[in-house]
Amino acid sequence: MATVDAFIDGLDLTLRQLDTSTLLVDRAIAVLIQPRRDMRVIVAEDLMEHPLGEAPDLHNGGALIQLTSGSTGHPRAVLVPHDRLVRHLESISARLPSSPSSVGVSWLPIYHDMGLIGGLLYPCFNGFPVHVLSPLDFRRNPYLWLQTLSLVAATHTAAPPSGYAICLRLAARAAQDQLNLSALECAMIGAEPISAKLLRDFANAFAPCRFRPEAFFPVYGLAEATVAVTFPAPLAPTRVDVVDRDRLERDGHAVPADDEAPRLEFVGVGSPLPGTDVSIRDDRGRDLPDRTVGEIWIRSDSIMERYYGDVEATAAVFKDGWLATGDLGYIAGGALFVTGRRKDLIIARGRNLIPSAIEEIVSSLPGVRKDCVAAVGVPSEERATERVCVVAETRAEADDQSDLAAALRELLKVRGISVDHVILVPPRTLPRTSSGKIKRRLLVQQLQSGLLARAPVGH
Repeated sequence: MATVDAFIDGLDLTLRQLDTSTLLVDRAIAVLIQPRRDMRVIVAEDLMEHPLGEAPDLHNGGALIQLTSGSTGHPRAVLVPHDRLVRHLESISARLPSSPSSVGVSWLPIYHDMGLIGGLLYPCFNGFPVHVLSPLDFRRNPYLWLQTLSLVAATHTAAPPSGYAICLRLAARAAQDQLNLSALECAMIGAEPISAKLLRDFANAFAPCRFRPEAFFPVYGLAEATVAVTFPAPLAPTRVDVVDRDRLERDGHAVPADDEAPRLEFVGVGSPLPGTDVSIRDDRGRDLPDRTVGEIWIRSDSIMERYYGDVEATAAVFKDGWLATGDLGYIAGGALFVTGRRKDLIIARGRNLIPSAIEEIVSSLPGVRKDCVAAVGVPSEERATERVCVVAETRAEADDQSDLAAALRELLKVRGISVDHVILVPPRTLPRTSSGKIKRRLLVQQLQSGLLARAPVGH
């Protein structure tokens, strides 16, 4: 019951942020809720039993308010009007056309943009069936997603990289059960940094299930853009750019790596949707040339109207009709390559370190929970720079953790990456948003306060 109370407390804060007092929940949740103050609870099943009245005018007003993930701060409320939502669905459909044989499968939460718009509204808008699984079902039994894809001959599905990574350990079972993934035309992947290695590993592991590598559909988007910004061409080979890591970290230039240089791989996420413009800008808002890392700015007639109830935050991101996303990337050969979040970037010893690159290396180490690693920069006044801290979840016994920390440091060292602190923690310690993203700002605060110092392995 304590978990339910904490959940309702969080909803109470959201209700106040959105200036409302009504919760719409299913009956199973309704019986557990003790309404707070003036909170009103409506049971979805009761609502469905009553006939709908006259349809409202959907051309004006807000269609939805989408809360951002809050990975780098407090979630903001993105207001998307009906007309912009419809235009956005039209743009998505133009770049990702469907057919009479299209079939969708989604387990993504409906309360997030990728699940609501990509997993549910896009199929409905185009008139093809979609099989919606519960996120809890996927969490309890991720194999159900694979089984359903095979059973209904799904052509469209979507998940963050972590969803595909979880399924890697199920590949042998899928092959043994003769699952068939050959119908997939769009295995959308986004919402988190996309690893080229993960795409290769998944394609190889599920080759016996007839999964086609070109079915991967790497995308870039954010709630402020309604959801999508760039798409690749359907069934096109994934673009992977291999760049010189030293040049990227030192001066922000994404120069193709030669055979001797330390390297980083970035996955191309396609080109802008119809009606959307993308620009890479420096700190002063000036356009940057190709293969130069800067902030990603977007302009579109289907992006959010504003942050609900937050005039200052809205003014901070809109500049002369452009939206400054806070994400970093570069353009090469007409494709966008995302390198990370501006607020996530670790600036240490004169270099700009990309957390996702460090996290991918550490996640490959036996004993570390895959995709349960966070690399963050913690400000240091005495050094006038940031300390590089790696926090990794593990099930290793306490006696084995010193060896694991040493192996982690060595693994990074041979790749030319030096870290100041390695902290090993139990599973499910890293703070996460409701969509599973790591709350990096909160993690930095925890490190500064010593909250995670109970397991200071490798300091």
